[in-house]
Amino acid sequence: MSGIPILGHPGMADALARYGRIGGNQGGILPGMLVSVAAVEGEPYLRSATAAMPQYHRLALDDPHMQMQYHLAGYGSTHEEAVTRLTGEAVERYAAIMAMPLFADRIEYASYRSLSSRHRCLPLELLGIFDAEQQGQLARMMHRYSPEPPTEDDVIAWIACPSLTRPGEEVYLPAQLVFLGFRSDRNAADKMFTPSFSTGTAAHVSLDKALLGALVEAVQIDAFILNWYTGAKAPLIDLDADGRELLAAAALPPDGPYEVRASLLTRPELPLPNIGVTLVRRDGRLPYIAFGLQADPDPRRALLRGAAEATAILGIGMFSTVFDLPNVHFAQGGSAYTDLDTNVLWFAAPGEAGRKLAAVESRVEGRVDFAGLPGYAADDTAAIRRLLADLAGVSEYAGYLDFTPPELADTPWRVVRAVVPELLSMCLPGFPPKGHPRMRSHGGVTHVVPHPLP
Repeated sequence: MSGIPILGHPGMADALARYGRIGGNQGGILPGMLVSVAAVEGEPYLRSATAAMPQYHRLALDDPHMQMQYHLAGYGSTHEEAVTRLTGEAVERYAAIMAMPLFADRIEYASYRSLSSRHRCLPLELLGIFDAEQQGQLARMMHRYSPEPPTEDDVIAWIACPSLTRPGEEVYLPAQLVFLGFRSDRNAADKMFTPSFSTGTAAHVSLDKALLGALVEAVQIDAFILNWYTGAKAPLIDLDADGRELLAAAALPPDGPYEVRASLLTRPELPLPNIGVTLVRRDGRLPYIAFGLQADPDPRRALLRGAAEATAILGIGMFSTVFDLPNVHFAQGGSAYTDLDTNVLWFAAPGEAGRKLAAVESRVEGRVDFAGLPGYAADDTAAIRRLLADLAGVSEYAGYLDFTPPELADTPWRVVRAVVPELLSMCLPGFPPKGHPRMRSHGGVTHVVPHPLP
């Protein structure tokens, strides 16, 4: 396994010490206890760790009954890697939730017509990303959203962000696109039009690495959403011995219970290596289909991490069937797929197996050799420089914020939020943004099956 690209992780003592700086039953942002997810006999298994994130969103969003799934876990080939990833995920999730109160004094309430006369503002077509029918449907399902697309005279909450593609400049972005779970202000009477997701938020122990993670995630999700909902099909990857060795490192041997289908989602205008990995259970039983997605400057790491993510997602189907069977049944027919759980459970269940497999197979076309995939950059600095240059070719209104909460000031953790509104962000699986200019430029939504990502 010496040829497998493994990023360095601290030893177990250091990994636990790093977790201990944010975990504590009295003063941490997480409980002091973490648990390892149990192995299931005969199933692929990676070392994994999870912890219970307190319901911070109820405080940040002033809603004592609000439900939110944090999907908090870390996984890897070693316990050190699993604990390190869990710690980073916890920092990222906490920062994303608590950022809105942190930046409350920087929010400006104004109409586009008024603010754009003084500042460079996001065009409203990149805020009103649903068609008129969808906008009305969204308002009926979630009453805080406007039933009609935005107009130049609607009051909107804005925040000034440093530009990602125009150094030294600022861009005003709608706060509802920047902050997870943003709520309108009753006194300001501002309107909301689209849900936000944590896409483009990343935590790391340096600002540069956090920024790189945020940019990679924004590019990664855009390519996936385009591939899943439009005619932008992706080629399957023909794996060589090196690729099969990487899959084995992700607990997916060639003779295992799952067929592995890797596809190259990389967009020509954003050539960061981007690989989706679909697992299909050979005997047709539960969990039937799971999907993982990763982009990385090294295509070998993208494949390894995408396969590892798909392996980890298998557990959602298995353990939900044991502990949350009503939701598994609900996912098979009653859900509108306006969450990021029932879509995964729909693919995990073996019912309508032919339809589910056909949906996956309809997203691919052609083949490409794994050995021929080019790298993107030699190191992190070069990757950031190239990513910013590539993004400048597709985005004029990309901005970022340092989301690092003051509670972590004495730790090395940094959290960056990058918003690239010209790209497609994560979306509600049953609610793809039909009005988004990038979706329309690729022929619009042609595939109505909910996507499989949690």
